[in-house]
Amino acid sequence: MALSDNKLYVNGYDELKNTLKKLGKDKRIFVLFYGSKDNQGHSWCPYCVEVEKPVEQTVEYLLPSNGIFIGCSVGDRASWKDSNCSFRKDPQLRLTNIPTLVEWGTSKRLTENQLLDPDMIKILFEED
Repeated sequence: MALSDNKLYVNGYDELKNTLKKLGKDKRIFVLFYGSKDNQGHSWCPYCVEVEKPVEQTVEYLLPSNGIFIGCSVGDRASWKDSNCSFRKDPQLRLTNIPTLVEWGTSKRLTENQLLDPDMIKILFEED
């Protein structure tokens, strides 16, 4: 797990769950799910590559002071496509697409092309 002040990067379902357990309940947690990256830092998922920069740039100025951003790799293509994938089966997640950005513990969720729209990302980060 890599960490900056309010950004974490985790690899896989178990690491995500363990990280979420350690974070305080007073935090707003935003998780971006994407396909794993190769040695050059490129994901096998073309949508993930396309949205990475716009999402990270938008998150930079939208993340609230009590917010934490987690980038979470869902693994390689075969793992993701497996119908028994933990990310698909988890009742809190039920992921069907990547990339997906969620606010943990809420129903707020953006997927694929929605993540290219800074206004939609802004709405996700707004307080209810």
